[in-house]
Amino acid sequence: RIYNGNGDAFVAQLNATGSALVYSTFLGGSNRESCCDIALDNSGAATVTGSTRSDDFPTTPGAFDRTYGGGTCGSSSNPYPCDDAFVVRLNATSSALVYGTFLGGSNSDYGSAFALDNSGATTVIGSTRSDDFPTTSGAFDRIYNGNGDAFVAQLNATGRAIVYSTYLGGIDYDSGSGIAL
Repeated sequence: RIYNGNGDAFVAQLNATGSALVYSTFLGGSNRESCCDIALDNSGAATVTGSTRSDDFPTTPGAFDRTYGGGTCGSSSNPYPCDDAFVVRLNATSSALVYGTFLGGSNSDYGSAFALDNSGATTVIGSTRSDDFPTTSGAFDRIYNGNGDAFVAQLNATGRAIVYSTYLGGIDYDSGSGIAL
């Protein structure tokens, strides 16, 4: 709810006629955040995905990954923090996180879009430059193909575990920007 500096994301909801603000909240840590997709479930809870450079991005106890893994990108003369993807679910009034988790490896990762299923699981698509992005046993592709891969990962409804996760790409840069179930 408080601006944390250096470019927080925000989540806002207007009423059905667009004439009044239902809620608005900041989402972020002490560095830069970017949101890429948002959707409401049947209860009115908002789920958001994007990327963060904040090692203090808000996560919740028991979340799949509470540790920023982004590392350092850029050149030795111009280093900057890499991005980590994130997935957050706010309660229906935006007064609390249902869950907040990082999603990524030790290089840059970006959550671009997601789809919610009827159970509340969140399937995220994005891009990664991490050769250690979390993949699951039996996944379509568990090997980073180099120069940036797309990824598809499904978090369970509580944000505590990955149901499945895979790279998706070839030897050049690949990214995912939309997904449907």
